[in-house]
Amino acid sequence: MEKVCFLVCQYGNEVNGGAEYHCKMLAERLTSNYHVDVLTTKIINYNTYEPYYTESSEHINGVHVLRFDCQPFNRKTHDYWRKKSKLSRKIRRNLYRLGLSKSISNLLPVWNLGIKQETEVLKSHGFYSTEMLDYLQQNKHQYKAIILMSYHNPHTIFGAQIAPEKTILIPTLHEESEAFRSIQTHVFTKVGHIAFNTIEETNLAKQLFGNRIAANSVVAVGVETEFGNQDQQVKEKSDLPAHYLHYFGRVCRSKLDQLIPWFIDYKKKNPSDLKLVLTGRIFEEKIVHPDLIYTGFVSDEEKIDLVKNATLVVNPSKSESLSLLLLEAMDLGKTVIVNGKSDVMKGHAIRSGFAAEYYMNKDDFQQIIHKYLTNPELLADNKVKAKNYVQENYNWKLIMQRVHHMIEQFN
Repeated sequence: MEKVCFLVCQYGNEVNGGAEYHCKMLAERLTSNYHVDVLTTKIINYNTYEPYYTESSEHINGVHVLRFDCQPFNRKTHDYWRKKSKLSRKIRRNLYRLGLSKSISNLLPVWNLGIKQETEVLKSHGFYSTEMLDYLQQNKHQYKAIILMSYHNPHTIFGAQIAPEKTILIPTLHEESEAFRSIQTHVFTKVGHIAFNTIEETNLAKQLFGNRIAANSVVAVGVETEFGNQDQQVKEKSDLPAHYLHYFGRVCRSKLDQLIPWFIDYKKKNPSDLKLVLTGRIFEEKIVHPDLIYTGFVSDEEKIDLVKNATLVVNPSKSESLSLLLLEAMDLGKTVIVNGKSDVMKGHAIRSGFAAEYYMNKDDFQQIIHKYLTNPELLADNKVKAKNYVQENYNWKLIMQRVHHMIEQFN
């Protein structure tokens, strides 16, 4: 059986990040055709970068997981190099804002401005592992394909240089500071194939890196929502109310945006029994409020039952390349409220016939909640549209056909 490997910063049943879960679902489904290795770190907490796992090797659902130590993290050193590396990033961001980045990248696809400083940023990152990269260098000949998860992490940028001709990048790209680094031009133009999640993500990459980007296609990923029913257990464990707005994923400011203050303000204006339930590993200080419920990290089975029981589901993130949160909830027939500043989620809302709804500001957000609370029959109308959208576009048979075709192009 031929071998493939994934490189991802975190991996395991205790990890609930979107890109990491994306990796896990693909890796496990490839085990019927390939021997699958996952090269990863021992870290879960990306604030402290302290090791969580102690074992260097384990098997999870047929996947061989190899965990490597990272370099000691020094925040002062990392912040120093981030400041030193601003120039090239600012130039490229300004070109993008002026609408010039694509045409300039067509003429100058690879940039070296500030690349030494950017390299130091990556080497001082908490997820930088020389052990992992050395292992890949020494064993690259074993793998038919090397699949890199998330464009901005050290393992991706340095890993892409080891065997680019058989490397697949799943970038999970969105418009943010890291996307404008010069070093990214070396990745996006030189890997063997780029597997995008949506057409919006593809368009963003072409704006940033021009027409000289590597061969690419929209591959995406499916969803998993079939688990054993733990409905009563979840209700008792979390003391859930009858009606709640549900968010699941990393509980941190970059993902939540203005969700909490806008929801609290809505409840002041519109008293009801509606609560906001936040599910996932917590990376910020909890806000104590009678309308907020933190469940913490839960199993996949518990998460799905929390979604099933929700009145509405919300994804407030401005930066998404796909949004598994949205697709999982839609597959369960739920109406999802999404941040319209994410082109990806706005696109999902439009293409699904507005089985999901997007907001652009606080008034939009609050009006959408109120519309569905006062007109619950609209939720039933959305149910069929939401489920059909996911099944037609993100079913696993279709996704895995794309993935196999992509891997088999490497001889």
